[in-house]
Amino acid sequence: MDHKTVNKISQFPKIELRYSVAKESVWENILNIINAPKIQKHSNIRSFYSQMAMAASILLIIGVTAFLRFYTQTIAAPSGEHLTYYLPDNSKVELNAKSAVSFHPYWYTYARNLTLDGEAFFSVQKGNGFTVSSKLGETTVLGTSFNIYSRNNDYNVTCYTGKVKVRAIEKNHNILLHPNEKAFITQNGFLDIDKEANVQLVKSWRDNMFVFTGTPISTVFEEIERHYNIKISYKADATLTYTGNFSRTLSRKEVLNLVCTSLGIKFDAKSDTEFLVN
Repeated sequence: MDHKTVNKISQFPKIELRYSVAKESVWENILNIINAPKIQKHSNIRSFYSQMAMAASILLIIGVTAFLRFYTQTIAAPSGEHLTYYLPDNSKVELNAKSAVSFHPYWYTYARNLTLDGEAFFSVQKGNGFTVSSKLGETTVLGTSFNIYSRNNDYNVTCYTGKVKVRAIEKNHNILLHPNEKAFITQNGFLDIDKEANVQLVKSWRDNMFVFTGTPISTVFEEIERHYNIKISYKADATLTYTGNFSRTLSRKEVLNLVCTSLGIKFDAKSDTEFLVN
């Protein structure tokens, strides 16, 4: 730098920079700016995981509750067998051959609701409402004994002790049964009552007896099929009816011979479990 230039610079006023305190303040502000987002980020992450954990807990509770509410247990009596089962409250269910009852075991304490397909006799312990639902009807009691038959388009309930409320689902028709009364759904979908029901006849299956009175032959063969676990092909007159009774201790061939002989028809054994009625 030449002498003239130095002289020109020296003519400018001197500036004193005071930055010692300002510098610390600047660094403090910078550090605060740098650290502040990190603290907020960690806080957001912790909040996010807390919310996720809470949501997972809620979903777990909902899942467990749904499992306890809707888990279903089915008790079934196969063809050729009767089965007795005690429910969680010690109420007893006697299932006829090829019948099944379903319920929610973990929810049973809160709601004694069952579904029946087939025929069963119920001896119910006293308590809150006890409801048995089927395709065509619904039966509700507090504590009593009754028999329900629900197969295909037939539905009937026979009261033995206490009182039984029966509802025809299609028509929403309700009636109240007393001991020795039987309710059945008519062809128009409404309920009717037989006030002098033969309760011994209704419970004959529990005594291993077949009792038929003017019963269509197709129904008779269906009962024999269920109780003996066989298949019967029927090609004779479908309008025939059968009246008679016999013990289940008879063999399948003895039973078929008894029924067919009385109606003037014949049967052939295609195998040990398959029969043809002409």
